[in-house]
Amino acid sequence: MSLKELKLTNEKALKIARVLSSETNVRILHLLSKEQLDVSTIAQRLKLSEAYASEEISKLEKLGLINVSYAPGKRGIRKICELAVGKVTIVIQA
Repeated sequence: MSLKELKLTNEKALKIARVLSSETNVRILHLLSKEQLDVSTIAQRLKLSEAYASEEISKLEKLGLINVSYAPGKRGIRKICELAVGKVTIVIQA
């Protein structure tokens, strides 16, 4: 898996900084740096509710830090997450 570098300035940099200031989000990214996981597994490993894990995963996905795909599961569809970015750089001076 080839991970891209994300270079940010201004508003996008602030949004990423806010999301990365959450210990939970950093822990989710750390898990995903090792393997693809579904939301249920992430919630179990981090001892979170599935609802909270799903909410945080949505934030990470909207900012382009993770990619999400869907696969059949035992009870419906599973949301599979994988890391999309290997490096985040905040550019202060253009």
